[in-house]
Amino acid sequence: MVLKTCCATGSLHTGNPTGRIENVHGLDCYIADAPNGTPNGIVVIIPDAFGWTLPNNRILADCYAKEGNFQVYLPEFMNGFKLPADLLDSVKAFSATGFWNQIAKVGHAAYLLRHFLPFMILCRPAVTGPRVYSFMKALKQDEAKDLHIGTAGFCWGGYFVTKLCADMTENRTDDGKRVTVCGFVAHPSMLTYPTDIEGVQLPYSCAAAGEKDPQMSAEQAKQTEEILKQKTEKKMDEGIEHEFVMYPGAHHGFAVRADENDKDEAEKGKQAESQAVKWFTRWFANPPP
Repeated sequence: MVLKTCCATGSLHTGNPTGRIENVHGLDCYIADAPNGTPNGIVVIIPDAFGWTLPNNRILADCYAKEGNFQVYLPEFMNGFKLPADLLDSVKAFSATGFWNQIAKVGHAAYLLRHFLPFMILCRPAVTGPRVYSFMKALKQDEAKDLHIGTAGFCWGGYFVTKLCADMTENRTDDGKRVTVCGFVAHPSMLTYPTDIEGVQLPYSCAAAGEKDPQMSAEQAKQTEEILKQKTEKKMDEGIEHEFVMYPGAHHGFAVRADENDKDEAEKGKQAESQAVKWFTRWFANPPP
């Protein structure tokens, strides 16, 4: 499981988050409230490597809440070791030309390594996984007793959502209830192909960047699509389906960090947002058995 510098591509988005911050089950959380009374369900966002404070992630939480009438939680799963937002500028600097820009790239490379290496150690699944699973269990046993939970994962977070959609002991409460009814991932990182996709049991929707995503190559994207299609054909009678949507030309991170000046990629980001909202709405109304 390797996190690459492509996970730091993209741009900061304009806009002001409108949610609130509370401590929930021992973790700081950004919370976007459902605008119309009782929520249709709860969505937990497991973010990219930039973590819960990145404005893009908070704005996305607000959009999910507004569009689906969901209660959305964006927890601090990384214990303070997220990548800094200005790392996006360092990655962009590698495309600059000119003599002095080439010299400057040495400093940017050092800055990337300074943050990436600790992140890969301190936020590896063995360290952060217990935080994710214990939070989900507590949320299901408390706030979500009468509501269904869906999970959305981006880049780094896509790994955990994929695991949450598998049939593992960690994914159930003490009384045997599943902590989530469905999952949505966009450009997931750190997955082992095909093993992790073959392990998916709950409704799982994937938004892929495909040919421009080093974390999910074109071959791995095709493999993922075929596996999910086969699973759907086998489980449709049992009320479980999966979804795979390719966004040709999109870059890794497009569903969260699309360049707003690139109208085509920004539109693909909005389409992925709509894909997620529709997926959660569908499975909250008709959860799997």
